[in-house]
Amino acid sequence: MQFIIGCGTFHFMTRNFNRRILNFLLTVSSLCFCGEVDHYLSWGQTLEDASPILNVKINEIINSTVQSLPKDCSCEVAASKVLSGFGVSLNSNFEKWIKETDKVDKFMPNIDLALRESIFSDHNSKWSQIERAFFTIQLDEIINVGGVYLGLDKLTHFTGSGFLYYQAYRISKKAGNVDPIEMAIKVGIIGEKTVIGRMATGVFSYGDLEANFQGFIFGLDMCAGVDPFLRHSEDGWKFSRPFDIKAYVNPHWDESYNPSFYFDGLNLMLMPKSTAALNNLPNFCEGYRSSYVQKLFHYYDSILTKSMSVNHLDSLISIKKLPDPSIFNIKYICEDL
Repeated sequence: MQFIIGCGTFHFMTRNFNRRILNFLLTVSSLCFCGEVDHYLSWGQTLEDASPILNVKINEIINSTVQSLPKDCSCEVAASKVLSGFGVSLNSNFEKWIKETDKVDKFMPNIDLALRESIFSDHNSKWSQIERAFFTIQLDEIINVGGVYLGLDKLTHFTGSGFLYYQAYRISKKAGNVDPIEMAIKVGIIGEKTVIGRMATGVFSYGDLEANFQGFIFGLDMCAGVDPFLRHSEDGWKFSRPFDIKAYVNPHWDESYNPSFYFDGLNLMLMPKSTAALNNLPNFCEGYRSSYVQKLFHYYDSILTKSMSVNHLDSLISIKKLPDPSIFNIKYICEDL
């Protein structure tokens, strides 16, 4: 079977379809992401809403991509090009721009503070220069998008993994022998179990998976529904209205509210996570009980709507096909103390 993705052509045999698509997409995604976020260090920090600045930049990138689209390409190819136009690799140009600009209010903990207090840190360790360097590389900045605090890595997951989800969906839909949305989510799950999560950083991030899924939803929104973003005319493709990142960001992008599962054992960042996180999380109970965090989490509760991905992941957790993150949930930890 032949299928077009963006500007490339890939050949898939019907037999072993699931294995082939996953191998392809995971090979690509293994080059993408290895940052992690420690939200607990940012508690008490009030950041300016970055969404107005991000929207300007995002719409600039979208418009540039749309202007370069072939007039005769399909809407699905056009949507794929829009998503991939942000970059599908670690430290994409979009993420680099956010890191470098002074227009976006960001929180990045001092490395010495992080080594003393981060949930990822073995505070009794005598840190070698190599371990210190890897720890510095691992931590990502935190920003505020519409009142939701999230790591910068989530924006690359939104665009980069959103693109990969969208490709899995398109290929699965073309093949017709698997549920295309479940196949898209499966790409993210396997990535977190292997090259993106457990092997890279020792983390299975449910926040990453939600950002991935919302990027995929943006892909669908470009061509489907009553008011798709992409419109075609004799002049080519146009975006029907400005993009707003707040329509896709939700509280499940905040990993202190939607906790990850942490693994012990070897990972590329040289830092086992589970034991350190379980030892350190109780240190943040005072912060959790503060008016700042309680107000933030109450706001999250008031705006939260579970996505199809969250419901699917919850069902897999309930039958023990995915790791249960509840032991790392600060709410339950602090209730027990």
